[in-house]
Amino acid sequence: MGARGARLWEEEGGDSLTGARRVVLEEACRLVDRLDRLDAIVNGRDRAWLTLETDDAGGITVVVDKLLSEGRQQQLALKQLAGELRAGGGAAKPATGGSILDQLAARRATRLANPAG
Repeated sequence: MGARGARLWEEEGGDSLTGARRVVLEEACRLVDRLDRLDAIVNGRDRAWLTLETDDAGGITVVVDKLLSEGRQQQLALKQLAGELRAGGGAAKPATGGSILDQLAARRATRLANPAG
């Protein structure tokens, strides 16, 4: 776990949790760390998210990965998990169908199936 993920784990009493609440907190910690990593990339403290590629004719193509849209998706997921933690733990299934983890898995599958992002 990264620094912020570990801090969130400690502040929320992760070692004393069980069941769905523990899983929700684990995912929230992972998301916090992932957001830190994405932020480091966007701000140039980590690998480049924009690259230049040349072709055989000497042309240059600017390639931008989907880092910014992924960051927004991760922020939304974290917001939803934080709401679950505030509401007492994620044991109940949301009215929209399935657990929060099921919803996150469905969103990820949809995002992976749609090449436009």
